Amino acid sequence: MTDLATALVLDRSALSHTLRPLERDALVALHPAKTDRRIKLVVLTEEGRAKLDVCNALWQRAQSRFEATFGVEEATVLRATLDHLAALDFSLRRGRVERPIFSDVKQLVN
Repeated sequence: MTDLATALVLDRSALSHTLRPLERDALVALHPAKTDRRIKLVVLTEEGRAKLDVCNALWQRAQSRFEATFGVEEATVLRATLDHLAALDFSLRRGRVERPIFSDVKQLVN
């Protein structure tokens, strides 16, 4: 789960919280690793794979509609920019130390 959390830029507790409803709905299953039973592997179930196929088809349709409206070249540039911003080392490339934008949740609502 640690590798998955890192890839999703989440901490392990947030990932665990996110996976609970997916596990409850039988879309994913958690299994201990064969080499180290302390490590949990997240596996899509058959139902999860079927749901992923449906979601991928909907995602492709949404992307096609977006490109038709926004333009293929503009969409490509936007995706490249978003990929750059989402990169794990973005703050390092910019010479900045990562820190939260809001140090206090109250700042979000005031």
